Amino acid sequence: MPNSYLSKSQYLRGLQCHKSLWLKRENKIQPTVSDSLQTIFDEGTRVGQLAQDLFPNGNEIVFEGNSFEEKIKKTQEYIANGESTIYEATFKFDDILVMVDILHKDGLGWGIYEVKSASDVLYKNKATEVKDVYKDDLAIQYYVLRGAGLDISSASLIHINNKYIRKDFLEIDKLFSVIDLTKSVKKMQNDVTSNLKSARESLKGNEPKIKIGVHCDSPYECDFKEHCWTEKILKGYTVFNLSRLNLKKKFELYDSGITDIKDVPIDFPLSDAQKMQVEVEKSGNAIINKEGIKNFLDQLSYPLYFLDFETFQQTIPEWKGVSPYQQIPFQYSVHFLDKEGGQLNHSEFLAKEGADPREELAKKLIKDIPRGVCTLAYNMSFEKGVIKKLAGLYPQYSEHLMDIHGNIKDLIVPFRNKYYYTREMKGSSSIKKVLPALMPDSSYEGMEIGDGMTASNSYKSLHKEKDFNVRKKIRNNLLEYCKKDTKAMVDVLNSLKMMSI
Repeated sequence: MPNSYLSKSQYLRGLQCHKSLWLKRENKIQPTVSDSLQTIFDEGTRVGQLAQDLFPNGNEIVFEGNSFEEKIKKTQEYIANGESTIYEATFKFDDILVMVDILHKDGLGWGIYEVKSASDVLYKNKATEVKDVYKDDLAIQYYVLRGAGLDISSASLIHINNKYIRKDFLEIDKLFSVIDLTKSVKKMQNDVTSNLKSARESLKGNEPKIKIGVHCDSPYECDFKEHCWTEKILKGYTVFNLSRLNLKKKFELYDSGITDIKDVPIDFPLSDAQKMQVEVEKSGNAIINKEGIKNFLDQLSYPLYFLDFETFQQTIPEWKGVSPYQQIPFQYSVHFLDKEGGQLNHSEFLAKEGADPREELAKKLIKDIPRGVCTLAYNMSFEKGVIKKLAGLYPQYSEHLMDIHGNIKDLIVPFRNKYYYTREMKGSSSIKKVLPALMPDSSYEGMEIGDGMTASNSYKSLHKEKDFNVRKKIRNNLLEYCKKDTKAMVDVLNSLKMMSI
C-alpha cells in the first residue's frame, strides 16, 4: 500500500494511540503476532466468509494477488455492472483506504456491513450497547464510501450471537445478529474529520512523545508495549501486579512516581487483600492462618479425587448443542486417594482430535469418579460449569454427573481467602503461582505445553496435523500438562496439611 494512504486499521490504531500509529507507519519496529493472536485472526477470516451467506451470490474482491488500485477498479466495475452484493468492496477517498466486508444494495441504497467474530462486541452488562471501537470502524467506512460518491442508506454490525445453540444443522440467520448503527455513525462524521486531521499531524514529525497509560490496553493491548514499557514494568513485580486493582488506579500510582509495590502509601485506597499484598512485600513475612487452613481441611473426606478439565472454544459451533465460545471439554486428569496417606492413583482422558469429545468424556468421567465421593478442583466454578453442561446434554448420565458436581470442593479457597500468602505468589491465587511458592523446585517451567491457552490451541488445531509423530508428541504433551495440574493439587493439599499441624 502506498505510504500516502491511511488504512482503516491504521485509523483505528491512531484513535488508540498516535505513537502506535507512527511506529506502525514507520515500520521501524515489527510487532510480534503470537500463536493465540494468529488463531483469533484465522477465526475472524472464517466468520467473515460464513457471514457472506447472509447475502448470497455476491461478487468477491480477491484479497491476494492484486494491488489496491486494481481492487478499487474492480469494485467500480461491479457497481457499474449493476451487481447488488460485493464482498471486500474496496474504496479510497481523501487518501483513506477501506475494504467493506459486505456491501449490499437494496431499494433504499447501499448498506455497509462490518462482520466481527469477537465475543465482546457489546459492553458487559449492557445487552444492546455496542463498544465504541466498532462504531469507529463503521464510521470511517461510511466517511470514505460517502466521499467516493456512494448513496449509503445504512451501516450495520454483524456479530456472532453467543446465545445461539446449534441444532442438527447450522442456522446462519440465527448464528449472526445484525445491529443497525446508522444513526450513531452519521453523528460521528465530524469526529472522523477531526480524528483524521489529528492523526496526520502526528505522522509529520518524529516519534510522538506519549506516556504509557490506560490507552495501552484499551480497546486492545498494543503490540508495541515492549517498545514503550520498561523491562521492569513488563516483567518485574510492580504496582501493575497489584491483584484486582483496576488499571486506572495502577496508573494513578505510577503517574505519581510510585512503581514498586513496597512504596505504595499506607493511605492509598486498597482492598484488604491488596493491603496484605503490599504489607507482605514490605515485611517479607508469609501469612499462615492455621485455623483457617484446618477448617478447610476438615471439610474434606476420603476417598478423595482431584479433577482438572482442559477445554477449547468454537466461534462457529460444529456440533449439536454447542454455543459460540462455549467451553468444550476435551481432556481431564484425575488423581485419587482411597484413604489418607494411601497410594496415589491416576486416570485420564484425551479425546480423539476432530470429533465431538463430550459424550465419550462424560462416559469415562462417571467411570473414573464414583458417586458420593469428595472431589477437589482448583477454582471449582469452571469444573462445575463443564459438568453441569454435560449433565444437561446427556440425561442418561445426568444423575451421576450432578452427584460429582454436588460433591466438589474448591482447593483455591485457602489461597483466595489468604489463609496462606507469601510474596512469591505475587498477589495471585493461581495454582501456577501457588505451587512454586510452596515448592520452589516444582513449577510449569520448561514444559512444551505449560498453560491452558496453549493446551486449548494445540488440541483445537491437532486434527490438521498430517504428521503422525508430531500429532503423537502433541497428545503426549497434553497428557503431561493436564496430569501436572492434578498432581500439583495433590502437592498443594499436602503442603496445607503440613502447615495446619
